[in-house]
Amino acid sequence: MQMTVAHRIAAVVVAGGRKLASHLPRSILRAIDNRIFGAIFQVTRVTNDAYGWPAPPPGGGGETGGTEDERDRSPQG
Repeated sequence: MQMTVAHRIAAVVVAGGRKLASHLPRSILRAIDNRIFGAIFQVTRVTNDAYGWPAPPPGGGGETGGTEDERDRSPQG
């Protein structure tokens, strides 16, 4: 199987990163790792929060939440 141009570029970048990482102190590597993980976590958290679930009613609560008056006005009855 022949490598595409993108695969070759990725291999060079990864090899360079590994070579550089072998010369850096562990504290620097840990800080870089924490920063990358934090960025990925933030992106996935925002994505997961945006699934479009309906907001709770103004009175609060979940499916059975809200005041009695608000539940009487809801289409579910």
